[in-house]
Amino acid sequence: MTRIAFHLAPALMLVYGVVRLIDGRDGQHGPGPAWTVGHLIFLGSLLLYGGVIAGLYDRVRAAHRVTAGVTAAVAAFGLVTFVRVAVVDIVVGLQAANPAEKSVLADRYADAPAVLPQAVYEIGPVFFMLGLLALLVQFAIVTPGRKAVAALSPVLVVLGFVAITLDLDLLPAGAALIWIALALVTREPSPSSPARRRAHAAA
Repeated sequence: MTRIAFHLAPALMLVYGVVRLIDGRDGQHGPGPAWTVGHLIFLGSLLLYGGVIAGLYDRVRAAHRVTAGVTAAVAAFGLVTFVRVAVVDIVVGLQAANPAEKSVLADRYADAPAVLPQAVYEIGPVFFMLGLLALLVQFAIVTPGRKAVAALSPVLVVLGFVAITLDLDLLPAGAALIWIALALVTREPSPSSPARRRAHAAA
């Protein structure tokens, strides 16, 4: 299931990006069926990224248990705040009758649940991006052999996140870059896997 998440999480993100483009053809994004369906797909993508974080942690923890644990925790925290964003957007989209009401409801839910300051919710998703990137860098460091291939993953993720940050209309392209990056990871045996240990023994 974790291996599937490496492909399905960015794939669903790409689909969400396409749905978002369709939703915005009239110059407005939501509310409506496209908004709700798109954000449900996005929520599924985010939940699957939990499997990506777990899979990357499993691949690097043997070499850097403490660092990997801290990085995975940062990424997981950011992912939780990202999930909150998707859930709030779904709730707002279901309740709002028009874009103006959607904006009002979004402001109303800006600090919900009132557990953390609103500023934390706003910057929380950045921790997911940084944590995921840091895990990929650690994976590149601990992966012997095909260093160039392993090092390409964090580069592609950076390009993907930059594209998405610059313009959300580039979400499909950014998601495609992230998908390629994670697909490269699945092609590399875990540094602690039996296949990797046998390769080292043979050498």
